[in-house]
Amino acid sequence: MRLPYRLFFFSLCLPLLGCVSRPSRLPSETFAFAPSAGSPSKVADPQPILVLRSVRVVPAFSGQDFVYRATDYRYERDPYAHFLASPDLLVRSTLSDSLLNSGLFRVVAAGESALMTHSFAEISVRELYGDFRPRRVPAAVLSMRFLLIQSPRGLPLWEKKITRRIPLKERSASALMHGWNTALRQILAEAAPPLAEHIREVDQAAEKAARPTDHEPAPPPTPKS
Repeated sequence: MRLPYRLFFFSLCLPLLGCVSRPSRLPSETFAFAPSAGSPSKVADPQPILVLRSVRVVPAFSGQDFVYRATDYRYERDPYAHFLASPDLLVRSTLSDSLLNSGLFRVVAAGESALMTHSFAEISVRELYGDFRPRRVPAAVLSMRFLLIQSPRGLPLWEKKITRRIPLKERSASALMHGWNTALRQILAEAAPPLAEHIREVDQAAEKAARPTDHEPAPPPTPKS
């Protein structure tokens, strides 16, 4: 009778042993993205208006728990490390502030804004995880897709996908968040200048098409007597 009793007692203690095996840390840690302050870039006037119609994180990484890649096919969620709010909201606010701080745009507005523009952008986060696979250097992985669309025709004007892997000095949630912030700054530094240039081009084309022609209409013929 002692063996079943011991097995039952061991099954009760197993969850506790799993918790004890974790590194000592606070019960829960909360993090957020930090917008890039940066020095404003010198650009030719006029600075375009950027409308972010949508900024979203794909469902696989849209939860508030940090996601770690454990093997090539297995991912894990960390119940002890979380985003302060949903990644969708955090990325949107950080993008808006960082792009405005870049000095490349006169205004960065949300999709529901009443501003009249000739284009709008859709941005999606395709990957957002910590790569902790065995026999690999731990890294923060961030991948983003930028799409600029002409309004109101809905034609794609420019598209680019940018991925960054930032090596981590240690395997911790704090180091991972620092890596994601570094990756986000690098991605925006690459994407923002061509994004601003394409918006400026479509604005100039629309303004040119709206100008009246330089030729004055010919006077009506003189009626014959």
